[in-house]
Amino acid sequence: MKTLPNRFRRARGFTLVEIMFSMSIVTLAMALALGTFLFGLRMMYKDNVRLETNAALRYFMAQMSKETLDSSEFYIFPSYQELDGTVVLTSKPATAATPSAGTDGSISALETDSYGTSIAHGDCVVLVTRTAVTSGAAVRQFRIYYRVATVANRNTDAALRYYESDDYGAASTETNLVALLNAVNLNATPSSTFTSSGVVHCRQVTRRAKGRRIGATSNFYPILSSEAPTITASNESFSINVEFINGTTANNLLSSSSFNYTVSPRR
Repeated sequence: MKTLPNRFRRARGFTLVEIMFSMSIVTLAMALALGTFLFGLRMMYKDNVRLETNAALRYFMAQMSKETLDSSEFYIFPSYQELDGTVVLTSKPATAATPSAGTDGSISALETDSYGTSIAHGDCVVLVTRTAVTSGAAVRQFRIYYRVATVANRNTDAALRYYESDDYGAASTETNLVALLNAVNLNATPSSTFTSSGVVHCRQVTRRAKGRRIGATSNFYPILSSEAPTITASNESFSINVEFINGTTANNLLSSSSFNYTVSPRR
């Protein structure tokens, strides 16, 4: 019987078992590489979202700090829906069914917490700058920060927006704040693209924001609180407790940052 020369024996291909074994190793290596790559993408996404969240919070804090220094008074409303063209700068008693809520144009009512302290809560604040600090002086400008959460659905996160009126100047003759707020009517036009005379007066601070829940059973998560809904001789500040949320819920790729901040208009 003849035998093949050595050169022919060396030229033979791999066996099926050898090929399958090699493919298994290559597949495993590719799976490990892909897993590492996807993990890196997830980490990069989370870091980018976290940076975006922190940047939005820093911007909000800086802007709010500046504008409260320019303001002489504030008004806290339960919701932006109160600015519906029927604003009254007084509060009406809250009910058990709708604590600090309603669409009657009134400011937030005082509520007594578990420690016996009366606190006004809300998702909308109006900062007013007058030509003089004295009460009743002409309005030079006003600004509104509001979370777009309706009275019926205040337990979910919602966009935080900002409205800035025209600057009427140091010689302003605008003395009727109620009329100015009624002309805005955020209840009808809460959009972040609200314009007037070709000027954009409203913009979005963040897409998703939420406050701290009041009580153990309440569905109210307001971002604002104060010892009174307006500035008085004994109440010259209000607190902001807000959480900014960014990202998607898919695979828990969420990032959130919160802060508690007390601001005080000039007096």
